[in-house]
Amino acid sequence: MTLMRDYILVLDPERAPHGDAHPLETDLQYPVFVANSTEQAVTRVNQGAPCLVILVGNNFQDWSQPLVNQLRQHDQAPDMTIVALTDSASPQWNYSEDTPGLDGLLVQPLSMDILRSLVESAFARTICQ
Repeated sequence: MTLMRDYILVLDPERAPHGDAHPLETDLQYPVFVANSTEQAVTRVNQGAPCLVILVGNNFQDWSQPLVNQLRQHDQAPDMTIVALTDSASPQWNYSEDTPGLDGLLVQPLSMDILRSLVESAFARTICQ
């Protein structure tokens, strides 16, 4: 599969800037850009919108409404899929209704089948809109 938007953006504020490869980078067979800050993610989206954004974190502030709104403001972003990824033990995982711009909420551990399905769905969404 060739992605029209040629990458997946992962925002993971807890990830070290120049550490080992992010687990999502190694598991996916698609180009992945890992941002360590909101600013870095927004800058990357402004350079070209991805087909999928995964907001990683156990803190509601990691994927808050202002961040989702900021990502959606990009001209090419209306068909971009934005999901949050959190741990099953996080007390925040059931508050996705507080962030209406999210397209979904994923709970770790995440199987590769689910992740591949999500990427294919995001790709289909960009084609159909």
